[in-house]
Amino acid sequence: MQKFDTHVHSNHSHDGKFGIDELARLASSHGVDGFCITDHLDLDLEWGECKSAFVWKKLRLEDYYQSYLNAKEEVEQCKNGSLNLLFGVEAGFSEKGCASEKYGEVIASYPFDEVINSTHCVLGREAYFADYFYFKSKRKAYGDYLDAVLKSLDAPYPYDVVAHIGYITHGAPYKDKSLVYEDFPDKFDAILKGIIELGKTLEVNFHHAVAPHKSVLERYFELGGRAISYGGDSHRGEIGERFDDFVALVKPIGFEGYNYFVRHAPVFVPFDKD
Repeated sequence: MQKFDTHVHSNHSHDGKFGIDELARLASSHGVDGFCITDHLDLDLEWGECKSAFVWKKLRLEDYYQSYLNAKEEVEQCKNGSLNLLFGVEAGFSEKGCASEKYGEVIASYPFDEVINSTHCVLGREAYFADYFYFKSKRKAYGDYLDAVLKSLDAPYPYDVVAHIGYITHGAPYKDKSLVYEDFPDKFDAILKGIIELGKTLEVNFHHAVAPHKSVLERYFELGGRAISYGGDSHRGEIGERFDDFVALVKPIGFEGYNYFVRHAPVFVPFDKD
């Protein structure tokens, strides 16, 4: 079975450590068959009227693309190499400002294999940091986040994957940070049905706690959702590190395989039969 990581960050992202060429070498040493480099394009912060507690480094798209091409050439010249290196971007959604227009322009200008649709900002604030949670109950903070995820499904630019539903839990100050299906069944059903109806893929993200929660994945399958991807969301070269955990989580639910993308077309990878 192919091991493919669809969510990887390089040092072109504000929070990545390694160059794309270094990541390719690390991936090969980890037994990964392929990965898509998906650095942060934070137009939600630049053009979407969203604010963050920190000023992020902007993604220099032409430098990013050239680094990818150089790494791709190096991979292809490797005599014993069979690594499949693909090119993508993670687009942080904003319903305000002209972020959507700018995303459309960028996505049309580069030959991306995969575009990740992420919700990092809620009601104008980056939801990773403490100031988003000030004076909010867990139900209010999480409910507003899920409303934003639902709105993101209608993004007018092309995207392939809906990422890390549950991102809100990473920086949450609550004693119980979990976000499970039973907390917001109506909101989750609207999101999951939307993903299915739009023909998008639901990412199973392993950067922190698994996102979405197992209960959400079970409901997605129950509703007829079958399209999932493995997102290691690595920032320090840990590409494919928890792939076996991914298989162990989703296979018993009933999923028979997962997707990665080539020029926005899903490539289905079946799990090995028991």
